[in-house]
Amino acid sequence: MGFWLWIGLVASIGLLDGQVLLKGQVIRGDVPITDGLVMLHSVSSMRAGQVDSVNLSKQGLFEFLLPGSNGEPVVGELYIASVEYQGVLYFGSAVTDEAQLEDLYTIPVFESKSVNTEGVALPLKVRNILLENNLNTWEVRDVIAVENPRSETLIPTGDDGIVWSYPLPDGFSEPRVVRGELPPEDVLFTENRVLVKAPIPPGERMLVILYQLPELDVIFPAPGITETFEMFVKEPSPSLQVTDLDPLDVVSLEPGSTYRRYTGSNLVDANISVIEVNESDPYPLGRISLAVAILLISVVALSGMGYIGPSRPAEISPLEHKRFLLLKIAQLDQLREKGIKLEEEEDYKLQAERTELLAQLKDQS
Repeated sequence: MGFWLWIGLVASIGLLDGQVLLKGQVIRGDVPITDGLVMLHSVSSMRAGQVDSVNLSKQGLFEFLLPGSNGEPVVGELYIASVEYQGVLYFGSAVTDEAQLEDLYTIPVFESKSVNTEGVALPLKVRNILLENNLNTWEVRDVIAVENPRSETLIPTGDDGIVWSYPLPDGFSEPRVVRGELPPEDVLFTENRVLVKAPIPPGERMLVILYQLPELDVIFPAPGITETFEMFVKEPSPSLQVTDLDPLDVVSLEPGSTYRRYTGSNLVDANISVIEVNESDPYPLGRISLAVAILLISVVALSGMGYIGPSRPAEISPLEHKRFLLLKIAQLDQLREKGIKLEEEEDYKLQAERTELLAQLKDQS
């Protein structure tokens, strides 16, 4: 029930003197956390921001009277709770209606573990690379879903320490973070790597990087384990040879544009090379999909290009956009909570769409 921005929410709803009461608890494992300040945030068409805060009780409990409720059902007002534990801020899930809040929910928090100054190696759940010819350079949108499989939140050692780093292709330039679940100010770049100084809690964290390459004679290093690796090359483009990935099909990620798709799974210490080939050579592409306009949510959602489906109207205020994003996330979570068994590909698409919506919400905050 609900969605996880970083991890967990908290809430049940009841009536007290004609007002709606929000209840919750913060726990680490099975142990209540009894010291900390919980903040309540509100998002609606009228306002967005922190509306209240309260200290945890000796049982790790907290309560909020939702402002302006007057005993009426909560309609059009969304609430999110957050708590800081051992220097790491954990957000709760969105409260969108009373039906979500019939029981007491918990905010799980985790022990923090300092890593070596150079950081630790972590596996990737997903890496998607989108390539587009941009005049004299190639624009690369590099989507990385890094996984912390441990039970602790990984934090840096000292002011100069990093938590995790990853190599980028030689010759990249103008790198910047365009989306993700890691604070942009805690993502740095060296000559050949991206460095992350932000805490990484258990589970997945998404990072979307944009950079330029002078040409497509390039190697994308992929050390360690990469569960799913996909590359998309926007047409028109030269014929290419891509190693370690299989040419799959041609897909449409946005109206009027098509991309060649290459894919691989369960890669270990791979080096994905992309090389231009002569036009006289066999076209290095597998089967062409019969459906020209394939709805590839897994890439559109992760790439930050926007997914196909109900979308944000062209003219809408930032506050209304926040409400729209929260509602979409809640709808996706409700679909998953119905217990419907989905094919692996469909389940992956839903997770990808949800991740992108969370990234957009953080950009708006």
